[in-house]
Amino acid sequence: MAKPNKTLEKEIMAVLEKNLKSIWEGDVAAYRNTTSEDCTFFEWYISPQRIDGLDFHLRELRVHRMVVGGSPDPLEEEEQLFEHEILQPKVQIFGSTAVVTFTLMVRAVYPGKIVHKSHNETRVFNNFGTKKNPDWKLVHCHKSPMVTPESMSVLRS
Repeated sequence: MAKPNKTLEKEIMAVLEKNLKSIWEGDVAAYRNTTSEDCTFFEWYISPQRIDGLDFHLRELRVHRMVVGGSPDPLEEEEQLFEHEILQPKVQIFGSTAVVTFTLMVRAVYPGKIVHKSHNETRVFNNFGTKKNPDWKLVHCHKSPMVTPESMSVLRS
C-alpha cells in the first residue's frame, strides 16, 4: 500500500473544489480548465446512458440551477444561494491518475425554503502536465443516487 501524499491530495481536492464551484457560478472558463475535452459522465438524474465530451456540460451550465431545484427563470426567485459540501472524501493516487470518492450534498437556499440534494460520486482526474507543473483535469465522473423519496423527485424522464 502506497503512503498517502497529503500535499498532492490537497492539490487534487482544490481542483475538485474549483470544478464544482465553476458549476454553481456558471464559470465556463474554469470548468474548461478543470475538465478534459473527452470526459465521460454517468449522471443518473440526466440520462440512463453515458454522456461523452465536454460540450454537453458546457451547455448544461446554463440550466444547472433547474437540476438542483431552482426555478427555470433565476430572476423569479430572490437571493438564490447554491452551496455544496464534500462529505467523507477519499483520494487515491495511481501515478498520473487520481480517484476521488465522496458524497456530494448540495444546498439551494431560497426565500422561505432550503432544498438539500445528495448523491455519491466517483471522480477520476488525470495529470496532463508534469510533476513540477501539474495540470489535473476531470476525465470521468460517476454519480450514484441515494434512494430516498426526495432523491426520486429529481429523476428526469
